[in-house]
Amino acid sequence: MKHIISFTFMLIFFSYHAQNYELKDKTLIKYYNLINEAEKKIINDSLIEADKLYAEAFKVFKYPHAKDLFNSMKVALKTNNMPLAFNNYQTLKCLGKNFDEIFFNENFKKNSYSKLLPCKNVIDYNYKKKLDSLYNIDQYYRNLSKGNYGIYKNELTRTDSITSNNLYKIIQEKGFPNEYNIGISSDNETFFHNFYFIIWHQLASNNISSQKVNFSIEINKALNSGKIRPDIAGFLLDLNNGTNDYSFFPIIMFVKNNGNTDCCYIAKSYFPENRNSIVNDKIQFINNKRKSLALPLVEDDVKKNIFYLDNKDYIFFSKTIEGYNFQSENDEEIIKKGLIKIK
Repeated sequence: MKHIISFTFMLIFFSYHAQNYELKDKTLIKYYNLINEAEKKIINDSLIEADKLYAEAFKVFKYPHAKDLFNSMKVALKTNNMPLAFNNYQTLKCLGKNFDEIFFNENFKKNSYSKLLPCKNVIDYNYKKKLDSLYNIDQYYRNLSKGNYGIYKNELTRTDSITSNNLYKIIQEKGFPNEYNIGISSDNETFFHNFYFIIWHQLASNNISSQKVNFSIEINKALNSGKIRPDIAGFLLDLNNGTNDYSFFPIIMFVKNNGNTDCCYIAKSYFPENRNSIVNDKIQFINNKRKSLALPLVEDDVKKNIFYLDNKDYIFFSKTIEGYNFQSENDEEIIKKGLIKIK
């Protein structure tokens, strides 16, 4: 299912006095720090070191995220660490990841790995069914609108209220959904759960349907329970609170009025020699906020996003590129003066 997003240019603003959300669990902090280091090694093509870091991380936290299991599996296959690769493959299968038979035959059958062990997790299909039902309601009028949400403003206001309030009630009753009790979203290449879109649509700046539920407290609880990845938590926290506390230096793509695209650009201030004191202060603020969620520095995150443009073997978060559309070519050229083309 495609999600059509209209991109408009927005000035970034920073909320220095907003509610503080923080990962405090020391085990999870250690786990995510190891994962961050492993991903840096992937970018630098130091796969043996990445493989060791993943193995260490999985000893620290018993319920690693599907993204980390998948990336570790890819690294282990390339370094010929077959026991780790197959263990990750098996866990991903238990979480609902679909692999075709060709993938198994090419990577595992020749190494005498042919028997899957019983799954240790149990998928709550009733819980998943309820969440899927809410997601279908969330998407119904959005799909009908084909991106022109204003024509269904009243309907979206009503359905967003229904889905958000019901999701909140379900979370109160059964806890925050996670990959180990509802499985993964196999139709999303970054394992972004469908119910996250319900939270997404409760963004503070929603001009179609006003915010009915702010999920920030529940997101923070889920983060400290290892039930949501820090990158997704930061993304949803920013949306729910109308902030840009956890992201900076997006990779920018321009969408032409004829449908063509011009990618990829980044702000000139990404390079330290182009920064002034105001930009440095903003970056320091964001890095402090990112550190509180065990996210890597924004500079490291940008390197990962640039790497991901041409390296789809691994899974990173889907919000790598932001698209902008201008009615006037002159407006676009004005914006480009502050950017550098990186691809």
